[in-house]
Amino acid sequence: MSDRFLAPNHQLITFDGVDAKNFLQSQLTNDVAELVIGGWQWQGYCNAKGRLHATFALARLDEILYAAVVHSSVCEFLVKRLTMFRLRAKVLIERTDRFALVFHLAEPTQQLTRPGVRLALGHERWIDIDAETLRQTPSATQEMLDAWELRGIEAMQPEVVAATNERFVPQMLGMDRLMPAPGVSFSKGCYPGQEVVARAHYRGAVKREPALLRVPLEPAIEPGIEIAQSSGEPAEIVNCVVIGHEWRALAVVPIHVT
Repeated sequence: MSDRFLAPNHQLITFDGVDAKNFLQSQLTNDVAELVIGGWQWQGYCNAKGRLHATFALARLDEILYAAVVHSSVCEFLVKRLTMFRLRAKVLIERTDRFALVFHLAEPTQQLTRPGVRLALGHERWIDIDAETLRQTPSATQEMLDAWELRGIEAMQPEVVAATNERFVPQMLGMDRLMPAPGVSFSKGCYPGQEVVARAHYRGAVKREPALLRVPLEPAIEPGIEIAQSSGEPAEIVNCVVIGHEWRALAVVPIHVT
């Protein structure tokens, strides 16, 4: 199995312009002002009730250019919705093929040139946002995609897709304790849903949390459905993949207070 492949289920949204930083700072859950050129951070985009439309990695490619690695199922929605709130901000928001989006299952050795950025997600996953030099990368096989998905699940790095749009506040997915760094800032300024997210944080109002599950192959599961655990308690599937003779899943489950 190759250790790198072009990402068939993800796309790149770029934010280009002198107002890109301030615009993103006003819309996303993490502190974009802290993002240096060549760096990246986990991000979420919420509705006014603090429910996530999407989760993704955001990289800063140069002084005024940012790029978000988003699941294909939410890409068009995000571009349209964020453009609605652009108003007079000088920032171009678009899905782009200007860069290759390459996923790695082993640490890459090839150096990137600017404005390319390498994202070290942890748990043996890397993403390269690069120009023409990597476009000869092979397409993904199902084995590669399953390995990528499993590692993300085991790392408890949630990805909101179209089927789970507006289902969860960030803390339900553990975004406040993501590795290698959290995807929520509680010290930055306002963004859609910020009051709800902050209130849940400071008052301990969140009643559900992420958990890793192993689920029998039948019946089949998918993101967004609710299942009953062996204990009888509900679990809402966030991400899942078939490995061997079972499903491996990241799910949201009730918090037990002792």
